[in-house]
Amino acid sequence: MYNTGTVTATANSTKLIGTGTKWLNNINRVSVEQAIQIQIGATVHNNSIQSIQSDTELTLNFPLPTAAATAKYVILTTMVHSVSDAMNKIVSMNGSNVQFSDILTRWMTEQGIITVTLPDQTTQQLRTTKEMDKQLDGKLDKAGGEVSGELKVKANIQAVNAVVQAIHTESGVSMQLDATFAEPNIRSKRKTSNWRRHILPDADGTLMQVGDFGVGESINIPDGIKLASLINVGTYTQQMSGNAKLANGYPFSYAGTLIVRESGGSRLLQEYRAFHLPGLIACRSIAKGGIETAWEILYSTGNTTKDANGNLKAASPIIKVFADHIKLNDESEGVELEKLSTGRYKLKGTLGMNSDASWGGYHGGLVIPNGINNLPLVWADFKVEADGDIIIETHYRKYADLPPPVVLNRLITYPEFMDENGNELDSYTPCDIPNGHWIDVRVNMPSDSLYNQKQAEAQRLAEIEAERLAKEEAENAGM
Repeated sequence: MYNTGTVTATANSTKLIGTGTKWLNNINRVSVEQAIQIQIGATVHNNSIQSIQSDTELTLNFPLPTAAATAKYVILTTMVHSVSDAMNKIVSMNGSNVQFSDILTRWMTEQGIITVTLPDQTTQQLRTTKEMDKQLDGKLDKAGGEVSGELKVKANIQAVNAVVQAIHTESGVSMQLDATFAEPNIRSKRKTSNWRRHILPDADGTLMQVGDFGVGESINIPDGIKLASLINVGTYTQQMSGNAKLANGYPFSYAGTLIVRESGGSRLLQEYRAFHLPGLIACRSIAKGGIETAWEILYSTGNTTKDANGNLKAASPIIKVFADHIKLNDESEGVELEKLSTGRYKLKGTLGMNSDASWGGYHGGLVIPNGINNLPLVWADFKVEADGDIIIETHYRKYADLPPPVVLNRLITYPEFMDENGNELDSYTPCDIPNGHWIDVRVNMPSDSLYNQKQAEAQRLAEIEAERLAKEEAENAGM
């Protein structure tokens, strides 16, 4: 049965015109003498085929009594299950096979893109096998391979948990974008060196180059190097106090940081800071040719103190002695006060007085407070015992030529200068340090003082850290 398309007829005519029909195509099995049914309106007209002129025109054996436009039709190509039905199907199958064989032959032997007609009369464009080979030739295999020419991409290149590497075969230089670590890395390698790993920071911004703004990685100062030879701008570190030798131009024998800066012209500024004595800072000017000026120690609250009268003085271990307590600085930590009697104080845990000339030299080390008219309030004396402890005595200091009003104001301000009857004490009578005032005492401390122990421990930890950093640097260099 064949019913593809529609038909148009004129009344009392045997000519039938088809639209969308393929009556001459053997695969459709339409032939003369076959029965045809045409539906015009609600009536089905039976007829038969006399001749077939083309795919869209045939002649009926009997004229149609009624005109038809785009009418449905059915051609009974054979009787179902008849011998002719079987033969028609065999012929149709054979035609399809021959057609398919022709398509395969063209597909395997011709070149480029061909247009073929399928058994249902539709057309299809096919790439021949030669065209497909041509398209595949030179393509990169997904499993890997080698590209000899330039490779351009218009999207991302991803290497999951892997490395993107570039190699210069002649120089042996290699570069990697490495995603095998927990943080992003760029790795580099020269021909005779090990891989160097460069970690990218977890922050936005432009990566600063070493030397930008005079800042770079701190450089360890080797033993024996003279500081005057370090004339490149940057930050240098001396990890070991034992290597900070005065003979090599260090301002003091402490581990610390050296900062070298431009200071205009052909000169540089060197600044050295002790690690564990933040108040100990020295500066000097140095010519790029290596000629240096003397170090100048900067005064600060870390290495000076205001004495009992508000004067600024160099400080080492300093003790402020009040009437009933003491106040220590960092270096004098651990000293204790014992009040023996009125005007008698014992400082325990020292090694005697410091002999600094600015504090009175060998027989000094005390600063007493002044009062009205800037007159000293007391006499002070000291004695160093065999174990290094210091006994300090204070006595009233009487001024015979003071006018009575000044004496009265003095006694009102300092009632400790009167006896139980309200009379002024005699000169050199033992008395306590006046309320609100103190005596400054500059002392020597033993080598095992708390401060020195802390400094030794800090130095020990610094040396351990320096060794750890050196080991880590060596391990990274070997990667």
